[in-house]
Amino acid sequence: MINLKYTTALIITLASVQLFGQEEEEFINVSEAEREISPSYRITEHPSVIDTVIPTPTIEYPLLDKSMETSITIQGIEPSKIKIVDKLNRLYPGYVKVGLGNYTMPLGELYYNSTRNRSSSYGVHLKHLSSFGNIKGYAPSQFDNTNGLVFGNFSTSNIKIESQLNWLNHGYHYYGIQNDSTIAKDSLKNRVGLYGGAVNFSNIVRKDSNRLLFNTGINYKYFHEFLKEGLPETNNAREQNFGINTNWKYKHQGNLFSLDADLILNSYKFGESDTSLLAYQKQEKNHIVHFRPTIMSYRFDNKLKAEVGFDLNFDLSANTVFKPIVVANASYILLNGMFIPYIGLDGGLTQNTYYSLNRGNIFINSAIDLKNTKTFKFYAGIRGTLSKTISFDLAFESIKWTDLPLYFNDTIFSDMYKFNVIYDEVTDLRFKGSISYQKNEKLKLDAIGEYNIYSTVYQKYAWNLPTVKFTFRGNYNLFDKFYVKADFTFMDGRKSPKGILNPDATQNETDNFNLGLIADANLGFEYRYNKRVSAFVQFNNIANQKYMLWYNYPVFGFQVLGGVTFAF
Repeated sequence: MINLKYTTALIITLASVQLFGQEEEEFINVSEAEREISPSYRITEHPSVIDTVIPTPTIEYPLLDKSMETSITIQGIEPSKIKIVDKLNRLYPGYVKVGLGNYTMPLGELYYNSTRNRSSSYGVHLKHLSSFGNIKGYAPSQFDNTNGLVFGNFSTSNIKIESQLNWLNHGYHYYGIQNDSTIAKDSLKNRVGLYGGAVNFSNIVRKDSNRLLFNTGINYKYFHEFLKEGLPETNNAREQNFGINTNWKYKHQGNLFSLDADLILNSYKFGESDTSLLAYQKQEKNHIVHFRPTIMSYRFDNKLKAEVGFDLNFDLSANTVFKPIVVANASYILLNGMFIPYIGLDGGLTQNTYYSLNRGNIFINSAIDLKNTKTFKFYAGIRGTLSKTISFDLAFESIKWTDLPLYFNDTIFSDMYKFNVIYDEVTDLRFKGSISYQKNEKLKLDAIGEYNIYSTVYQKYAWNLPTVKFTFRGNYNLFDKFYVKADFTFMDGRKSPKGILNPDATQNETDNFNLGLIADANLGFEYRYNKRVSAFVQFNNIANQKYMLWYNYPVFGFQVLGGVTFAF
């Protein structure tokens, strides 16, 4: 385009120069030339109309036949399973169990409960077991033990109330002395009783995670010795225990805030102030105020669980009143729950009462000192599941007890057939493990073992505590008709003070203090004739090993107990 513009401009410029730069001149040129003209010819043909239909060509478009091979796959739909139940199984409110064993050992048990009710349930449970037999070579060992429980539970749309009344009557003999005609048999008898009750209030747990949950309970126990003939009135042990226990929980997002607050009052008395030589007085009060605030948090899709807090105790009767303990633990889920490693610190303050010590060893003296036990524990381990049927737990624990009660044979008020309660600082390094197998409701097996290394401050040994303990138990259900239960307990390494108390002790320290091993196997069978009637037989101490439960206290040998049950 630019070149065209320049060319046009140049032509105009030259033309202008020629027009205005020269004078006008006229030129005339004449020449001869020959111009030939072609001749014309006449067309001889006449025009005509061609009356012919020109056929229109038919255009065809052939279809290409290309077949594609196809296949149809139908995905099956699993059929739905519908269980049609005509009506609920009938419940029988009453249940009775009666039996009789060797050593003249009668057994009786009664349950009576309410049937289905959405808002309430109530019932009563009574049980009696006694023996009129004796252990050869020892003082009379007859005993009788009767327990009773009455309960009632009620619920509204928001509140649940649970209540119960307890009763206990237990008679036994201090038979831990070989036959001695100088000791009156009646002086070896003892009987204790319990009256108690509890009421618990809690709100109904709902799906709303932001709701404050609470659980508050009030309980009372009165535990006492029955008066003995020939002794002054009130010259027996008696104890009152009152407690208020509360638990509050609030969940916010991935955190759970908890607070336990408890008040436990305990008052124990033995004897009265008296000027007689036989009078002996004990009066102990070991009250506890307890707080346990903790925060539990879940992270990483709930795989990590961690808890931190404090266990705060006020031991109102101890020299050191305030006893705080750090609470911290964590666990993590690996491989969809196959392995769960865990680690933690924990502990607390346990209230020792005349009731708890008597139930731990019924042959203790009636006059005892009460101290509460402080516990601090570090633990680590791993638990999990190896398959759908097998689970396990392996752990290591380091436990320190302050004022742990131990039982030491008494030589002042008895000829070593009663026990005094002594307190010591005990440290325990414990290795323990368990494995469980469960195949539906047909077969259940458990094996639990632990190994302990004890060290004490004041006593030579941690009296009567086992170094090795192994327990195996199992249940088998055959056609819902035959039921088999078995359990086996093995304990070794228990120490007794016989090396200190026995003047004829040998130089072999193991023989002096070793209480002997326990290998106790039990086996039970039950045949259910129908839903209402069954028969059972129980074999205890199959090896007939009369091992020492405590120093000078052997157990009954082989026992067999059989009977029937009936629902009504």
